[in-house]
Amino acid sequence: MCMRRASRSPTARAPNSVRVLALVALTLAACTTAPTVVQPTPVPTREPNTVNVSVLLDLSGPRAPSGQPQRSAMQVWLDQIQADTTAIKLRVKFVDVAGSDAKVLLELRHAALDERADVIVVGVPVSLDGSFGDAVQVASIPVLLTLPVSEPMTTPAGRFVFALAPTTDVVARTLASDIIGRGAVAPIVLVSDESATAVTERLAFVAELRRLGLTPPSPLLMSQPDAAQRVATAAAAAKSVVLSGASAGYGDIIRALPATRAATVYLSYLTETTDVISLREQTSVVTWPGSRWLATLSNEPLPGQRASFVRSFADRYGPPSTLAGSAFDALEIIEFAARLGPSELDAGRLRLRLETNTFAGVVTAYSFTPARHAGFPAGDLVLLRWSAQRGGQVVAPRPTASDR
Repeated sequence: MCMRRASRSPTARAPNSVRVLALVALTLAACTTAPTVVQPTPVPTREPNTVNVSVLLDLSGPRAPSGQPQRSAMQVWLDQIQADTTAIKLRVKFVDVAGSDAKVLLELRHAALDERADVIVVGVPVSLDGSFGDAVQVASIPVLLTLPVSEPMTTPAGRFVFALAPTTDVVARTLASDIIGRGAVAPIVLVSDESATAVTERLAFVAELRRLGLTPPSPLLMSQPDAAQRVATAAAAAKSVVLSGASAGYGDIIRALPATRAATVYLSYLTETTDVISLREQTSVVTWPGSRWLATLSNEPLPGQRASFVRSFADRYGPPSTLAGSAFDALEIIEFAARLGPSELDAGRLRLRLETNTFAGVVTAYSFTPARHAGFPAGDLVLLRWSAQRGGQVVAPRPTASDR
């Protein structure tokens, strides 16, 4: 105990008992250190009927495809349900990972542990093997992917991952089938910008050609000197040209090709419709994989929710891509799964509902099972074209001889 000695003069009078007690109390108060109070870290409370959704997108940086069309599509969905006061509420947080694989892992961990997300939507290139797959297993919450990957259930993290895009092998099979049907197998020019998405697409296409007993061409890499001129020279004698990776970076090469040339130019599934429109007269030489549900096959309007989405998106941003539609569907699927059990919105129960139901979206009817987490049916993937003659519409190509 801390004590202080009080001095007194010989002539001072003895203090009375009240003054003594007051002096002792003041002395103890001055000498006693107050204990440190540790406040517990506040835990976010769950709002009733609310699902926390984190969305990881490339909203800046050089990586393609840009996540902006996906964000725009999700904003259309959020705006459309504002008037529905009975809806399950989705608290959506958009996170820019700026083209960084390291930031994808960091933000996934942050969403799961700090933000207490119930579901995470990832709209950037990822591999389910390695660090990303490990992070998903640790998070142990549903992760919806909008870009093509392999069947998630073939990987350790697959039970938590749900793929909304067609698998990489389905996309490659669609391209190869059309090339063979057109009799345009040789020569094929295969071009790659060696981005993550381009490498994935290129390897899947090469594997499909080998599976069919065909010799795949050596890729022309955009990183090589005079790559654009090399591509143009090779394309002049080719029957088909396959451009791996998002289409935005290939605009100058495509515009340099004659619009009357015989070869068909195949773009990526990740093609944005606005990138095709920017090709002007060269739009007639390109085709790309996408959903038949978003293609206008006749003069009749698209039905129901698809028409509403296409109209709302087009009014703000131009014609939507299949990828943008998948982002819109991601929120629709999450809300639908939540509606099935509004009092049980934890990540575990949401995951079980996702893998045991079929969800009708604007892109396709997604169907998941405990053994299959790739929900896009292969039959709904077709090759699309842009038709300026039809007033500016995305249409399905005319059937080839093999389709009849």
